[in-house]
Amino acid sequence: NLVLGLFIAVAALACATVLLTRALIRLKRKQHKRIPVRGATLKASGMEVGNAHHIGKRGNQEDSFAISDLTNDKLCRHAGVLAVVADGMGGLADGELVSGGVTSSVMREFPLLPESWTMPQKLLFLVEKANEAGNAVTGGVKSHGGSTMLITLIQDGSLWFASVGDSRICLVRGGGLITLTRAHVYETDLDRKAAGREISFEAASADSQRRALTSYIGMGELEHVDCSQQPVTLMAGDWIVLMTDGVFNELTNEEIAHALRGTAPEAAERIERLVLAKGDPHQDNLTAVLLRVF
Repeated sequence: NLVLGLFIAVAALACATVLLTRALIRLKRKQHKRIPVRGATLKASGMEVGNAHHIGKRGNQEDSFAISDLTNDKLCRHAGVLAVVADGMGGLADGELVSGGVTSSVMREFPLLPESWTMPQKLLFLVEKANEAGNAVTGGVKSHGGSTMLITLIQDGSLWFASVGDSRICLVRGGGLITLTRAHVYETDLDRKAAGREISFEAASADSQRRALTSYIGMGELEHVDCSQQPVTLMAGDWIVLMTDGVFNELTNEEIAHALRGTAPEAAERIERLVLAKGDPHQDNLTAVLLRVF
């Protein structure tokens, strides 16, 4: 009876801890989410920012994003400008909580990063903290939800980035779009097997799980994390785009690149209108954060 009582008490404590963690993540998401008002122009360190954020045809918004305080000159000077985008996994429980945990944890930790650390160290630390927040929601169990994650950090005219999942970071220069990130999806493994003659290319192409994520926040230990080891030197006129699949599944690279003109808020609004104009009855949540270098 004593053992049974202890077991029940431990189970109750674990349940209470999970509920408290979820409540704290909701609160922190509200406290730390910094969303620029679309239509306003926020400038820092030679950059301008805009954002598109829409629920699409879904019942709830599982995308989350945040941008560091561009009005804080000291932060911009010493730490740079950081943007983060997270896409909660649709159809899985708690996807919204995980994506909110990603953005709130990154915004909380970013101003505290030691200046002596290298950029890759800073980015990987932020990914680790985000994954801890995600695992606190899911218990590190793959079937309990998850989120993709993108981070860009710009300082002294250089772009650094990290990614988990299949959301994209793109650089648009001279009208041409270059995707800087790779998708952590099963198709990579399938194509590798096909190249090694373990399966046919026809079987690899037809596999129903081809687009399934192989690495995402909240899955426990991450399978893949991509992090730039060298910076991208930015030029005046460059655009950096962080976006979820609700954007790039609807628009071509050419459509996205063509939309990037005028101010960043104007371009963000244009991208949102273009996506919604497609009229997809199953339109996913969409989020795009745009950074224009001038």
